[in-house]
Amino acid sequence: MRVLLTGASGYVGQAVVHRLVANGLAVTALEYRTKRRWPSAVHVRTGDLLRPAEIWEAVRDVDAVCHLAADATVRHTSAYAVELQRQVITEGTGHLLAAMGAEAERRGVPMGLLHLSSSAVYGRGVDRPLRVTDAAEPRSSYGTAKLAAEEAIGAAAATGRIGAISLRLFNAGGRTPYGGAPSPATLIHRAVAAVSGRSTVLTVNGDGSAMRDFVHVCDVATAVAAGLLRTTPATHHVHNVGATPASVLEVLAEVGRAAGRAVPVRHRTADGMDTPYLVADTADTRAALNWEPVSSGLSRIVAEQFETFYDEHNSRS
Repeated sequence: MRVLLTGASGYVGQAVVHRLVANGLAVTALEYRTKRRWPSAVHVRTGDLLRPAEIWEAVRDVDAVCHLAADATVRHTSAYAVELQRQVITEGTGHLLAAMGAEAERRGVPMGLLHLSSSAVYGRGVDRPLRVTDAAEPRSSYGTAKLAAEEAIGAAAATGRIGAISLRLFNAGGRTPYGGAPSPATLIHRAVAAVSGRSTVLTVNGDGSAMRDFVHVCDVATAVAAGLLRTTPATHHVHNVGATPASVLEVLAEVGRAAGRAVPVRHRTADGMDTPYLVADTADTRAALNWEPVSSGLSRIVAEQFETFYDEHNSRS
């Protein structure tokens, strides 16, 4: 199988490239701004999702696409940055779907699409693990854009030219096989920075009882690889990808245990955007993809965050 990866240079993309190559697939990494040093088995193309001609060229002669490209870190920032994020996710996905549809028609064979979506589509959540049948009521521009992308994919699948699976990712953590680490905006990274003295204090909204779901990036890559092989023409299935529920206080306790000292914390009142319980029900994911997270223990994710944090610190010294 020949597979194109959008967002290959990103954090999750690095882990997915490694997994697909290990599975013996022919991988083409689509790079935009960030360039990586890939194994010799990886082909590289340069392309911008907002330039349709480049995307039509990129999908030519591939059998399937892993669509991972999206900037998830834009929050409470300029209107320009938020709009660019929306364009990449919604319009970029539209350009990709059009190119895939044309390529499928040219070759007379449906294409497979594995789309990485987000738990942000759920919005506030409920007081139990979320199922994909629960209402999608995003409360952020990112979640709204991801939901729109899911809906566009569903419409494209209905034409019969593609078969698709969307994976709603919760909180990825840990180290990629190439050493990549998650965004500095993540809770675990910020806690490690605070306890290591790189920032003065960690601000926590509310009392720290909010529940989140963490999954190792290598387990995410395994789910992506499994989903890619299970797309069925004219269908679009959605699954959650999470593994280890933990409260904010439990995360801070684990970071403190690993550091040998408490994380300095300042509490402030939770605002209307905070979600008290955002945990994945993954029963259908495990059954449909024959998937089991094996690397997602909180202690491992935290330990690897310390490793990457000190690697980055030493490289700047």
